[in-house]
Amino acid sequence: MVSRLLLSSALVVACSGFGLAQTPPNLSGTWRLNASASDTGTGGADDSGGPDGLSIGPFGTPARQPLGGYGSPGGMAAPGGSTVDPQTRKQRLELMRELLEPVRRLVIAQDGTSVSFTYDDGRTVRYRTNGKAEKHQALHGVVETETKWKKGALVRETNLDDGMTIEEKFTLVSPRGLVVEVEVSGGIGRRKPVRRVYDPVE
Repeated sequence: MVSRLLLSSALVVACSGFGLAQTPPNLSGTWRLNASASDTGTGGADDSGGPDGLSIGPFGTPARQPLGGYGSPGGMAAPGGSTVDPQTRKQRLELMRELLEPVRRLVIAQDGTSVSFTYDDGRTVRYRTNGKAEKHQALHGVVETETKWKKGALVRETNLDDGMTIEEKFTLVSPRGLVVEVEVSGGIGRRKPVRRVYDPVE
């Protein structure tokens, strides 16, 4: 009887500890980009502007080159040898610019199952935090995202149809602040994460 009670008590404590450990931090609030504290480099990208790479400007924004490092300025060759037409290439480049351009002001609201982001242009997008794939309409195309809590941070992974992945990790830091690490992989290879710092707007 005593051992059974001890076992039951241990299970209750373990479950309670697990529940506490799984409580995500509260990212809710209005945040403003602190440009002076954020990375302004390329995150390891090639800034040469040559035809064999995607040139990344300040804060990881694609500059002039085609996606994926394929082909030449006159046309982009996709994996498998087919050529992507200029209009499709332009749309993909605009989508990458949109996804990688740092948000200057960001409003976050969260509940137990989702996190909503309100962007500079007034759009609000709701991401479920169950780690399952979902589609979202961006300004320059449709993207697939997977969002989840991982080790006290919110991780949002955006997958593009050309095999490129953008991972964003949102972490609260002390004193009160928000750090967003952005890492691009696939197609152009893995790059050093770009770190952006946001201050709360009181």
